[in-house]
Amino acid sequence: MKEALRGVPKPWLEIGVGTGRLAEKLGISFGVDPSEEMLRKAFERGTKVVRAVAKHLPFPSESFGGAAIIVTLCFLDDPLKALKGCFHILRKGGVLVLGMVPRESSWGRFYLKKKDEGHPFYSGAHFHTTQETINLSEQAGFELEAIFSTLFEGPKECARIRPYPPKPGWMKRAGFVCVKARKPR
Repeated sequence: MKEALRGVPKPWLEIGVGTGRLAEKLGISFGVDPSEEMLRKAFERGTKVVRAVAKHLPFPSESFGGAAIIVTLCFLDDPLKALKGCFHILRKGGVLVLGMVPRESSWGRFYLKKKDEGHPFYSGAHFHTTQETINLSEQAGFELEAIFSTLFEGPKECARIRPYPPKPGWMKRAGFVCVKARKPR
């Protein structure tokens, strides 16, 4: 994720900021989330927060240089509307970073199994393929700039989550993919 945000002018917004853990690590100063409890935690970590949902971003046009949706796209009921909202709030040349667990990966299949078993967290998720995510971003008006892949161990081989250096490009066995797209100038 850091690689995708390198050189992107601030301010940055994380959509689905949750507790702000990633925003804090990535230097993202603004976040939105529908959960008051999560927003309190993000605020305690230094993120400026607004209670909102992805498809109704309460910011003026061209407010941000970068926006990130990290492992949240699969939980949105209207991902295209959310991406169009990102297009609206980003400046010309602004960057959208989509961090995702691809449906076609071993991790995607792992979480789909949890969904099928009725897991309360994953029961509402709709995991996308990498290509579907790219297509959604393009339908919203963005131009694909780069893809980064990481997490090459499957759930059974991965004893604990640890930092995995991203590799440029789309690698089918990656358990986590970052799609970097840009709003045309």
